Amino acid sequence: MHDAPAAELIRCSALSKSFRQYSKPSDRLLDDLSHAWPRWLGGRPRNSANEFHALRGIDLTLNAGEAVAIIGRNGSGKSTLLQLIAGTLSPGSGTVQVRGRVCAMLELGVGFNPEFTGVENVRLYAAVLGMSGEEIEQRLPSIIAFAEIGDFVDQPVKTYSSGMYVRLAFAVLAHSDPELLIVDEALSVGDAAFQAKCMHWFRGFQEAGGSLLLVSHDVSTVRAICSRAIYLESGRIKAEGPCGEVTDLYLHDIHQTQNQVLAQPAAYSEGTAPNCQVTDAAYLARCQAFEQRWISRRQGTGDSRVRLVELLNASGEPSELFQFDAPAIIRIHVECLRSTAVSVNYKVRDRHLVSVIGADFLIAEQPLLTMQPGEIHCIEYRTRLPLMHGDYSLRLSITEPVDKHAQAVFHDIVEVALPFKVLPADRGWIYTQSYLPNQVSVRQWQDQTQLENA
Repeated sequence: MHDAPAAELIRCSALSKSFRQYSKPSDRLLDDLSHAWPRWLGGRPRNSANEFHALRGIDLTLNAGEAVAIIGRNGSGKSTLLQLIAGTLSPGSGTVQVRGRVCAMLELGVGFNPEFTGVENVRLYAAVLGMSGEEIEQRLPSIIAFAEIGDFVDQPVKTYSSGMYVRLAFAVLAHSDPELLIVDEALSVGDAAFQAKCMHWFRGFQEAGGSLLLVSHDVSTVRAICSRAIYLESGRIKAEGPCGEVTDLYLHDIHQTQNQVLAQPAAYSEGTAPNCQVTDAAYLARCQAFEQRWISRRQGTGDSRVRLVELLNASGEPSELFQFDAPAIIRIHVECLRSTAVSVNYKVRDRHLVSVIGADFLIAEQPLLTMQPGEIHCIEYRTRLPLMHGDYSLRLSITEPVDKHAQAVFHDIVEVALPFKVLPADRGWIYTQSYLPNQVSVRQWQDQTQLENA
């Protein structure tokens, strides 16, 4: 028997949306009047506006139980797409079909009356979302507890901070039994504790079969929650597919733009690169194999590059299989093509390409590596792998710091340089992504005096 296909909750077909832009307010007024009364203003409508195409020919689907991310730079059309799906905007052309109970959190404070108290707004917003009066009163204590805004719940929401707005709005949504939840970046203003609570709720929502459409610039959040991503650029879908692959492409584009702004790219090829100082044939063959494997998936200016990476066990032998918390040596061979001072960095990422652990020269308190053209240097990170059992990979990068604010030019990035696996811990499975060593002490209190003097 075959499993029944998941129900389709969203279908967008050839969806487009344009906005008219005017150079000054009077042009907007005259344009509106000329369309309303063309005979009075010259016999035909004026056309003093520029057409801005926010979305062009978008085709997408979302099935029940899916969590899909919409990513892209500012102005790429993400919010417009969500508003069309939520029904707060009408499409210029194409169609949007949405099924099921949909709840949307698109803008800060939408659905709230600033003059009403938090409790009054909870009742109002819950009613808009379709809850009955009885359901609202039953869930009101739980909504207030989830929001964690204390006595402010009895104050007008115009006195709230942006974080309080989000807490209260999301608390109502979380208690509205949605089949599909649409969230547009709003949770980014919440504090770390509330974001962790929301992440926990998202996971439970998905495990219960709920569907999510999320816009976020936080790639780690996207990778942790979503299985599929859609990358918008200039109103069109540039890429769609598994979340890790699509977000890698998005980061690649971001890094390219950053490099163009911060430095002039120094393009290189095998034919123009300085002669390598190492002539060992076996070593050069390994470097060439690594280069060929990743040549189409490299990013950066090319001023320096990773020639080879090795992952070694405690005995110094290459390995792709490690016991829990086993020692590991990450050996990165770097070649310089321009006089420079760089940091050589690594990240360990899980199967969703979410970074788990990593290090760079700044964190390791290591001076920048100063290199001259043609030099090859070997950098070793000695670490441990206290990770949950599963599949992991190394992401490598070489960066040239620009200022004290963590801006850097990326010379080279290798997204999945080397895969490896971590086995379950002998003393029991680890249920968190990584484990930090702890010192545990246990004492039994004999009487109240000991407790008070502790």
